[in-house]
Amino acid sequence: MVLDRMQLQNMCKKEHESFKGYAQRWRDMAAQVVPPMMEKEMITMIVDTLPVFYYEKMVDYTPSSFADFVFAGERIEVSMKRGKF
Repeated sequence: MVLDRMQLQNMCKKEHESFKGYAQRWRDMAAQVVPPMMEKEMITMIVDTLPVFYYEKMVDYTPSSFADFVFAGERIEVSMKRGKF
């Protein structure tokens, strides 16, 4: 089955899923989209699927790569667990 962008837009992070786990699951699905997505499009789209807390922190962030995006999300997740937010 070929995935489309609408299916990616409807994905969401599960409550107990790590940020990295979600980003990996999302990226794996994005790799199946036809026609292929550019990295900047992937970053813009995944930000729109994030829970509100992550979205608020990431919406103004412009990473140079998907890996940088995941790193930033992991830092937010660690900060939350440490009670810094």
